[in-house]
Amino acid sequence: MRGSEPKSPEGDLARRLLAIAFLGWILRLLPCLWYDLDYDEGVYYSSAALWLRGVWPYRDTVLVHPPGLLYVLLPVAWLPPDWGWPLARLLMTLVGAANVYLMGRLAARAFGPRAGYLAALCYCIYPEAATSERRILLEPLLNTTVLLMLLSQRWKAAWWGGCALCVKLWGALWLFTSLPRLRGWAILGGLIGVLLWLPGLAADPHQFYIDVFWFQSHRPPHGLDSAGQRLWDIFDPRHLAITLLGLAGLRSQTRLPSAEAIGQRSLAVQMISSWVLLVCSFYLAPGHFFHYRTQLAIPECFWAGAAVELVWTRRRFLIVWLSVPFAFVLALCMRFDLDNIQRARTIRYYIPADQSVFAFDPTVLLRAGRLPDWRGPAPVICDSYGTMLIDAGAGRASVIAAMASPESRKRVNQRLALSRWLVVDDRAGEQVSMDWCHFHYRPKFGDLWVAR
Repeated sequence: MRGSEPKSPEGDLARRLLAIAFLGWILRLLPCLWYDLDYDEGVYYSSAALWLRGVWPYRDTVLVHPPGLLYVLLPVAWLPPDWGWPLARLLMTLVGAANVYLMGRLAARAFGPRAGYLAALCYCIYPEAATSERRILLEPLLNTTVLLMLLSQRWKAAWWGGCALCVKLWGALWLFTSLPRLRGWAILGGLIGVLLWLPGLAADPHQFYIDVFWFQSHRPPHGLDSAGQRLWDIFDPRHLAITLLGLAGLRSQTRLPSAEAIGQRSLAVQMISSWVLLVCSFYLAPGHFFHYRTQLAIPECFWAGAAVELVWTRRRFLIVWLSVPFAFVLALCMRFDLDNIQRARTIRYYIPADQSVFAFDPTVLLRAGRLPDWRGPAPVICDSYGTMLIDAGAGRASVIAAMASPESRKRVNQRLALSRWLVVDDRAGEQVSMDWCHFHYRPKFGDLWVAR
C-alpha cells in the first residue's frame, strides 16, 4: 500500500491564500450588485464605451488620468451600457480577489507563510480596498500592478511598473521608491509607462497634457480642510486597527539586528518610503477622497503581516482587533443608489432614444442604458466636473469658486444647447446652480427637466 504524498509547503501556502482571496471576493462581489454607482465609475466606463464608438479620450472628451483602466474596460465596453457596467464591476471584484492573494504572497516571501496569511486577511478586510474593489475605479487595478511589480525583478518589474504608471500617475511614486531595488529597471518602467500612453497621447498631445498633467497640478482645493481633519481622513478609524498592527510589525522587524530578519531588505526599504510618501502626498493634495486610501493598504497590510509573531499567541485578541475593520466593511455594504435608479426609470419611460439627455453625473445615464450624447458639433462631456475645472482655468480659490465662474461653462453650455432634457440632481445644483437650471429648463418629470 502506497504512502500518502507529503504535502508541499508551497502548495499549502497557495491553497490557504486562495481561500482568503475567495473570502475577499465574496465581500466584494455581493454588495456590488446593489451598491451605488460612483461618479468616477460613470466617467471611466462611458469614456471606454465611447472610445469604441469613435470618440477618443483627450481629443474628443476630457479624461484626467492615463488610459490604463480604459484598456482593461474595452472588452466589456462594447456591450449595451446597462449590461456593460455590471460586468465591469464583476471584473473589478476579481481584480480585488487577486490583490488579496498577491498581498499574501508578498508578505509570505518576506516574513514567512503565517505572515502571508495575516497580510492577506488584513487586505481582505481593509475597508477602503474592499469598497473600492467592487467599483470601476483606478485604485484596484493600480494596486494589482504595484503588487506584481513588488513581486517581480528586472524586466518583469519594469513592465508592471510601467503598467502602474499607465493606470494613474501615482505609479510614479512606486517607481521612484523602487530605485534602490530595481535601479535602471525602474527607469525603464517609466519609459514603458510613457509608451503605453501613446494611443491617447498621439491623438492630441496638447490636450493629453492639459487633461493629465495641467489639471492635476492646477486643480483647486475641494474645501478648507484643517490639518487635523486631513490627518483624521488619512488615518481613518475604519482602518486604524490595521495601521496600528502595521506599525507594530514594522517596529518588531527594525528592532532586530540582522538585515536578513527583514526578509528582503530593499523591499522593506521601499515599503517604508512608499508609506511615508503616500501619507505626505495625501496630506498635501488639494483634495482627498475615500478610495485614494486603497493605496495605503499595500504597505500597511505588508507590515501588519510582519506582526504575526507578536499576535500568534494572542489569536483571540487578533480576532477582536480585526473585527473593527471587518465590521466597517459590512457596514459599508449597505449603500444603495435609489435616487439614480428612479431617475433612470424615468428616462427609460418618458424619453425616446432619439432625444438627447444631459446629466452632470454620467452614472444615471448608464443605469438608463445610455451613454453621454456624442451626436452633433458640441463637445462630448463624460466628465462634467473635470471639464468645468479645466475651462475655469488656474488660480481659483476653491472648486466652488471655479464652478461659479462663467468660463467654467464654456464646453458644457455648448452641449446643453443641443440637449432637450436635463437631469437636475445635487450635482447640477452644485456645478451650475438651481437658478441657472430654472432659467434654461423647467421641471417636467421629477428630476428630469425639459428645455424652455
